[in-house]
Amino acid sequence: MSLYGLHRRCKALIRSLDIPSPFDVHALCQNIAQQQGRPIQLKALAMPAGSPCGLWVSTATNYYIFYEKQASPFHQEHIIVHELGHLLCGHTTAAVMTDETSRLLMPTLNPNMVERILQRTHYSTPEEKEAEMIASLILQGAERAPAGLNRPTPEADETIRRVRRLLVHRHERHPRIR
Repeated sequence: MSLYGLHRRCKALIRSLDIPSPFDVHALCQNIAQQQGRPIQLKALAMPAGSPCGLWVSTATNYYIFYEKQASPFHQEHIIVHELGHLLCGHTTAAVMTDETSRLLMPTLNPNMVERILQRTHYSTPEEKEAEMIASLILQGAERAPAGLNRPTPEADETIRRVRRLLVHRHERHPRIR
């Protein structure tokens, strides 16, 4: 698939999502879990050197996303959204998790329950490129709360939307205004 085709496919998939505004990765996970009919559990782990910084595991009843505990908050967010990309695209792989690895990551989970495992290591496969495109597009379009604020009030949200509309319309009428 061409880069243009990949971009179009990913944009179409993202349009079907309920992306929270302002962006919150935990709320996005809840929305996708609801859409998929399966809970998504996020787990921060200190990954050994040379291992992937993210991992998506699908079981019959849950999705698990493991991400690097020592990464910056923005990197953790990117890792999580990348793994959500794999989930949304329905990627599968023939990778096998050993019983020992499974016990380390999920001590209470029976290794036989794991249906799918995806590791984020490099982006040379079509699946990795697609998941990375999903993550990049979601995060690129994410509306962020102003620094230092948790969540704006509904009134502030409406004011921000009105100002953006005014600026966008003004910019379209007067392209030299930046």
